[in-house]
Amino acid sequence: MSGPLIRPATSGDIPRIAEIFGASRLIAYRGLVPDADILASSDPDRPKWRELLEAENQDFLVAELDGTVQAMAVLEIPKLHSLHVHPDAQGSGIGRALLAYCREKSSPAGMELYCLLGNDRAAAFYEKAGMRRTGTVEQDIYGKIYPAARYAFDG
Repeated sequence: MSGPLIRPATSGDIPRIAEIFGASRLIAYRGLVPDADILASSDPDRPKWRELLEAENQDFLVAELDGTVQAMAVLEIPKLHSLHVHPDAQGSGIGRALLAYCREKSSPAGMELYCLLGNDRAAAFYEKAGMRRTGTVEQDIYGKIYPAARYAFDG
């Protein structure tokens, strides 16, 4: 197995991105966000996917392992809006590689992200990667407001 290939997302990636997004969020947000909201947001025909592809102020990225897209991220410097890894690829290092890529791309502006309170696995992932919790914010998820922790890299 070679290392991950990180590249811009294409329209052909959308079905797999939607699958990753939904599968990851069903695990991460279980008991925090209604499953029905998560499933609706992971529809491959959702207009948001096309908007992300066409956005000029954001990077819509995917990461492949052995030719299969296993992770996705949306970066609008300095904010990482989204980073999701398919459950089957969690622990493979692809998430760490994608986070490091986004951090490097954000430098020297720095990078921050929001992590839903209660999403303990993601919080531990970000902290292990060297991010520091800098506060608490309100995050809009599917039109509802949830408390989230703000994380940032020092320096």
